[in-house]
Amino acid sequence: MNKNKLYWMLQFGGWGGLMLTSFLAMVMFMPFLPALGTNLMAILLGVFVSHLYRGYVKRKNWKELRIAKLWPRVFLASVIQGALLSVLTLLILIGVFVLIATADPEAINGLMGIPEIEGIDEETMEKFRQASISNFSGSKLLVFLLSFVASYAIYFICWSALYFAYQYLQKTREMEIEGWKLSASIKDAELSTLKAQINPHFMFNSLNNIRSLVVEDSERARDAITHLSDLLRFSVQFDQYEKVSLEKELEVVLDYLKLEAIQLEERLRYTFDIDKSTKEMLIPPMIVQTLVENAIKHSINNLPNGGEIIIKSAINNDFLFINITNTGQLKRDKKQASEGKRRGIGISNARERLRLLYGEKSGLTVQNLNEHMVCATVKIPLNDKERFAL
Repeated sequence: MNKNKLYWMLQFGGWGGLMLTSFLAMVMFMPFLPALGTNLMAILLGVFVSHLYRGYVKRKNWKELRIAKLWPRVFLASVIQGALLSVLTLLILIGVFVLIATADPEAINGLMGIPEIEGIDEETMEKFRQASISNFSGSKLLVFLLSFVASYAIYFICWSALYFAYQYLQKTREMEIEGWKLSASIKDAELSTLKAQINPHFMFNSLNNIRSLVVEDSERARDAITHLSDLLRFSVQFDQYEKVSLEKELEVVLDYLKLEAIQLEERLRYTFDIDKSTKEMLIPPMIVQTLVENAIKHSINNLPNGGEIIIKSAINNDFLFINITNTGQLKRDKKQASEGKRRGIGISNARERLRLLYGEKSGLTVQNLNEHMVCATVKIPLNDKERFAL
C-alpha cells in the first residue's frame, strides 16, 4: 500500500476511534447532532494538529535523535499540542452551547444539569443556572481544562510512540536492504577485480615478465613474485572487509603498480602524495586500485610515451579527498565508446559502494583537468568511525 495513503488512513482511523468513545459519552447528556458535530470537529483538529507536528518532526529530523534526546522533545511537544487542542475543543463546546441556547433555550437547562421541575418559578430557575455556571468557573474550570490537556497530551504521546516506532522499523528495513545491496556490490566488485587480475592476459604478462627477470635480475624477480602474491591474496580476501585503512589500500596499489612497471618500464611513472593524517582512515577496499587500474588500462597503455599517475590524499572540511590524476583525456568520440563503457562499469560500481556506505554526501567524479591530464576524485565524509582504522 502507498505510504501516503496508509498515513491518512491511520490518521483518520486513530483520531476517529478516540473521538468515537468521546461521542458515546457526550451523547448521554447532549443532543445527538451537537455531540456528533463536536466530535467530527475534534477529529479534524486532531488530524490537522498532528499533521503539522509530523511536518515539524521531519524538518528537524527527530527520527535521527537518540531516545534520551528524543523523548523530552516529544513530551514537551505533546503537552503543547494537548493545550492547543484543549483550547480549540473548549471553544467548540462553548460555540455548541451558544447555538443550542439560541435555538432552544429550554434545552440548555439539561446541558447545564438543571433538573426539570414543573411549576418552578423563574427566580428559582435562575438560581439553578447561576449555581451551574459556578461549577464551570474559577478553579473548577481550570481543573476541567487541565484534564483535557492531560488527555490530549497522552493521545499525542501515544501518537508519537507509534510514529517513531514505525519510522524505526522502516529505517531498520531500509538498512537491511542497503546492506544486501552493499554485499551484492562488493561481490560484483570482487568478481570484476578477480577477472581483471587473474584473467589469462594479466597472468601471462606478469608471469612472462617474472620469467624474464629470473635470468636478468633474480632479486627483482623475487620481489615481483611477492607483489603478485600479495595482490592476489588481497583480491581474494577483500570481500571480508567492509572498510580498510588507506595505508593498506595503498600497499595493494603499490604492488599493482610495480607489477605493471615491469611491463611498461619507463612508460609508467607514479607518485604518492599522501597526507600522513589520512593513512589510518577507513575507505572501501580496492576502490583506489580500481581507479589506478582504469588509468593504466584506458589511458597510459594507449599512449606511445606512457604517462604519469599521481595519487594524493587530503582532508578538507571534514571530508577525505583521494585524487588519482593521470596522463590522458576522457574521449568523446565513437571510437572510445565501448572502451568508455567498460571503464564506466568499474567506476559505477565504486560510486555505488560509496553511496551505500556513506550516503549522498560521498562522491566519485572523473573529469579532464586540462588538455593532458584526467583526475578521478573520491570524496568521503568523515566521522569518528572513518577517521581511524580499528
